[in-house]
Amino acid sequence: MATLAATGRHEELILTQSKWLRMATLLLFYFTQGFPIGFFFYAVPAWMAANGATTVETAAVVGAASTPWSIKFINGFIIDRYTYLPMGRRRSWIIGAQSLIVVAFLAAAFVAPQHTEVAFISAVAFSANIAVAFQDVGIDSLAIDIMPEDERAKAAGIMFGAQYLGIAVATGAGGRLFENFGVIAGMLGGASVPLIVMLYGVAIREREGEKRLPWSSGETHPRNSAIQVEAWRPLLRNAFKAILAPLSLILAPLMLLRAIPGGLFEAFHPQLYTQTAGWAQSEYTDLIFYSTLASGVVGLLVGGWFIDKIGSRAGMVIAAIVLGALFLAMGYSPDRWTDSTVLIGFQLIFDFFALLYMIAIIPVFMKLCSPAVAATQFTVYMALGNMGRPIGATLAGVTAGAGYPQWVYWTAAIGVGVILVISMFAPFPKGEQAEEAEHEVEGHIAQADGLTPKMD
Repeated sequence: MATLAATGRHEELILTQSKWLRMATLLLFYFTQGFPIGFFFYAVPAWMAANGATTVETAAVVGAASTPWSIKFINGFIIDRYTYLPMGRRRSWIIGAQSLIVVAFLAAAFVAPQHTEVAFISAVAFSANIAVAFQDVGIDSLAIDIMPEDERAKAAGIMFGAQYLGIAVATGAGGRLFENFGVIAGMLGGASVPLIVMLYGVAIREREGEKRLPWSSGETHPRNSAIQVEAWRPLLRNAFKAILAPLSLILAPLMLLRAIPGGLFEAFHPQLYTQTAGWAQSEYTDLIFYSTLASGVVGLLVGGWFIDKIGSRAGMVIAAIVLGALFLAMGYSPDRWTDSTVLIGFQLIFDFFALLYMIAIIPVFMKLCSPAVAATQFTVYMALGNMGRPIGATLAGVTAGAGYPQWVYWTAAIGVGVILVISMFAPFPKGEQAEEAEHEVEGHIAQADGLTPKMD
């Protein structure tokens, strides 16, 4: 390694040789992840609703965008099993996925769909988010692969904060571009940052001696050849065996139900805010920007500390009570749905306590994992949580789309009520095995969860 340093290898952007380069790589790629999320969960539905789209139509787009995150655990097995080792274990997947994000945005800009072309918009949303789901697993696997143990806590914070910032910027900027310049400018804006970060991904290398591109000079690093996975079926079989344990099945609804309200509101709120309340499209996306940014910063600074103080069960109960009361109050007061103070307050409270719930629930499911398959099992749990979003979007179409908008909030309240009962009375995992599993999986949180508490 000293020889490499003497020959100037540090100047060649090799990740294993620079802590700051590793951190910058995580920050840039996680920031990029916020663009497909911010655009297709908030900015595009807001643009559609502002032009007269129904809840059913916006729900179709949100559902298409969220579906890839529900099956993201499969991505990890594919990336581990198949890769182009001369470019490193993960980088070929990361660059390829990043390229698909750019292509999805550029295709939408080229076609310039009208807000009524729901099938095409949904296809673009699905494509962009399946790409970013692969990018997410790839970049997190890379972090686990090349980062020393003492860097992982800081890395998790960078991942979490950068994705939240990306969502906020993409939502705010996307909303403004769509409103003031139209769909072509909006989609080109969405492609710009992923393109720049993709070029950065081409410039870096994981380890010395590797290729930057398939036609470049370089070769497979010996370490990668030695650890390449050739059989993954036993791992998958053991993980699902652990997931089907009785306590796992009892607690699984806590993960599934947590994302349903997000799917409900992402599908219904663009219509509520722009058509019912009369907000401009950019006013709605600006609210998402500020609310996401604020809740993310507060969560990063005090969320973990607060849950450590009061415990996961207490944090989950508090969040469920506040959110349940919030949903019931909203459902029973449709006459206040045009009051901007009510709408702003609802979004701020929802974002913060949904985040608090997520911070509280993560340690529970970490402890639930079997140490032998902890990372894989945890990935499956997080994918289960992501399934709640397309379910919520579908329920928004069934309720508000059928003329019963109050049921959007009552449905969310019922789900939170189930969470409250389970949180109060279900046994939680304890013991030495739980502590061992928590330690093993804690470095894998970002890979497993993907869309951080806001999305996931």
